[in-house]
Amino acid sequence: MEIPTGYKEVYEDPGNDKVLVLKMAMYGLVQAARQWFKRLSDVLITLGFDPCESDPCLMYRIDEEGLCIILMYVDDNLIVGSRKAIDKATKEIKAIFSVMVSPIATEYLGCEIDVAENYSCGWIGQPDQNSAI
Repeated sequence: MEIPTGYKEVYEDPGNDKVLVLKMAMYGLVQAARQWFKRLSDVLITLGFDPCESDPCLMYRIDEEGLCIILMYVDDNLIVGSRKAIDKATKEIKAIFSVMVSPIATEYLGCEIDVAENYSCGWIGQPDQNSAI
């Protein structure tokens, strides 16, 4: 980043306490992840999602399509719930953000995900450390 014309002299004066304000979070900055979380949370709340009381990174919505749960971690999110509720949420989110959606999750944040063929049950957990030996 460069200081705009006219600000350089102010910036170089060691006794000056003026600062520049960054008006937009930039990827890679310390606050970028926090700003993205706030933006995504605000959008999800407007779409009818409620934050979990014990974990603000988990949001859920129950409507006529069923239950939809969204787990948020920086830019890696996981959506679980009824197929209709997931499709509805995905469509709404895609209308606002440019996102990439994988149809089947096999891992999330270093955990393996295994779901039955009929989607009646699933398992999520860390990989077996002994299997690599």
